[in-house]
Amino acid sequence: MPLPLGSTRMEPAHWIDDLAWHRQVYKQSKFRWDGTEALLVATEFTGGCQEFRTVADLRELEGYRLALSEYTMTCQRALGLALQEARYGLGASHWEDIATLLDLTTVDCAASSYFARWGDPRVAGQFSNPQVRRIRKMCAGFFFASPLLLAWELSQLWKLYRASEELLEDTLVDLVVELQPLVRTSDLLHALHTTTEVGLSNRISSQRHERGPSGDPRRVPRQTFSPLTN
Repeated sequence: MPLPLGSTRMEPAHWIDDLAWHRQVYKQSKFRWDGTEALLVATEFTGGCQEFRTVADLRELEGYRLALSEYTMTCQRALGLALQEARYGLGASHWEDIATLLDLTTVDCAASSYFARWGDPRVAGQFSNPQVRRIRKMCAGFFFASPLLLAWELSQLWKLYRASEELLEDTLVDLVVELQPLVRTSDLLHALHTTTEVGLSNRISSQRHERGPSGDPRRVPRQTFSPLTN
């Protein structure tokens, strides 16, 4: 497949065509992941532990989830910066057009931009981590590098870490449900730093609504893309 016109140029007029060419050449994205990698990320944050049975385990699991959540947020802030630059360069007045190009929702785009806007660059790790730097270096080496292309690849990274975070939340809620008949509710609340039973109930309901119980196919992490167009 020939290089798109303007492949070495940074003019916004070519960004959309260059992204389409990139997706065709790399069969969607260069950064690829699957369910196994999502599980590996999750277990990296749990120190390799995959069995959780007690209230003490629940407390530790929540700590692991929070650490992974912060790492995921860094990926999202980095994505937000790229999204802001892409939107400005393309002159898009709304997030809808950008979201469609990048297989994101308008909420994804708006939230990522918001988190980037309110991140503190003086705090280490707010906008970058080893994985973000890896993606930025990879994208900087492309002939047709652009903020839009960077946002595309960073969105794949963010989705991986978000999927891994969801795996830990699934495990946490499963453990809470398992422990509820066996321990005091106050012990569960304390382990999760939650102040009310209503808050705990809402957390369980949200997870079950979005992801279902163990064995639900919605829990299987996968990298998905919209179909390529010729």
